[in-house]
Amino acid sequence: MAEQPDPDATAFQLTLRTTGNDVDPEIWHATTVRTGGVALLAGEPGSAEATVYRVHYANPRWVEQLRDAGADLTSISSAFVDRELISLVDESSLFTDNLCIISSVHVEDPLQGPSLSHELVRIIARVFDGDTIALLTTRRTGSDGSTGFWADRAHWAAIGFVDIPGTTSMILPVGSRS
Repeated sequence: MAEQPDPDATAFQLTLRTTGNDVDPEIWHATTVRTGGVALLAGEPGSAEATVYRVHYANPRWVEQLRDAGADLTSISSAFVDRELISLVDESSLFTDNLCIISSVHVEDPLQGPSLSHELVRIIARVFDGDTIALLTTRRTGSDGSTGFWADRAHWAAIGFVDIPGTTSMILPVGSRS
């Protein structure tokens, strides 16, 4: 007997763009699509997308990689150079090998947006579990280009992110991950 598909399933896709050199960071594109469930309107699936930059601390050029990445990652890279600042927020993040920065989150549906954006970021945190996870709080948009609920720091604090003082960024402490 064939197994019936789960009507409340969520699909997740992760793609990598890399040049294979130590000049550019890894650039990941994550997408989640909710294919069913009560949250759907008129049978349309909800989706969310994110761009993630990942650098390896062992690469002595990681700060330059972020500075030259094209996205405005300078403020967050300078925050992570300040190891004392990061230790005040999440000391465990000092012992990871990689830094993953969620630089943008895009959600089409404002009704499903809060849950979809949380779901997408939680999945990204699970995939990159051994890495430090940071989030730029200024680069989230809806279908009309607006920055709605997902630009609100409280929206991200609800799933464990905390502010990095003096920046427009947040970090997901290792102990807050579910």
